[in-house]
Amino acid sequence: MTRKAVGWLAVVAMVSASSVAFAHMALSKSMPAANAVVSTRPATIQIWFTQAPDKAVSRLTLIGPSGEVKLGALTAAADKSIAAPVEGGTPDGAYKVAWQAAGDDGHVQKGEFAFSVRQSR
Repeated sequence: MTRKAVGWLAVVAMVSASSVAFAHMALSKSMPAANAVVSTRPATIQIWFTQAPDKAVSRLTLIGPSGEVKLGALTAAADKSIAAPVEGGTPDGAYKVAWQAAGDDGHVQKGEFAFSVRQSR
C-alpha cells in the first residue's frame, strides 16, 4: 500500500471513530413508560438516556387534561437520568411529558411521550 493510501485510511478511521464518540444521546426508558396506563398518580417523572444529561440544559414539562402540571426541582443522577417530583394534581386522563437534554456532544435533544392515568374506583 502506498503512503498516500495509508494516510487516507487513517483519516477515514479517525472520522469514523469520532462520529461514534459524538453520537447524539437518546431516550432509553421512562417512568411512567411511554404509552403506559397507570392506576395510581405518578410521584415522579424520570427519564433515562444513553448518555449522562447536562443538567444545565435539561428540562421536563408535564401537560395533563387541565394544562401544565407543577413539577418540583429537576435532578440529574449518575444513572444517566433526570427526574422531577410531581407536585400538581394528576386526575384521570391523558398526559404528555416533554423533555430537553444534551449529552456528550452538547447538542440539545428534545422529545416527548404520552401516558394515561386511570385510577381504580
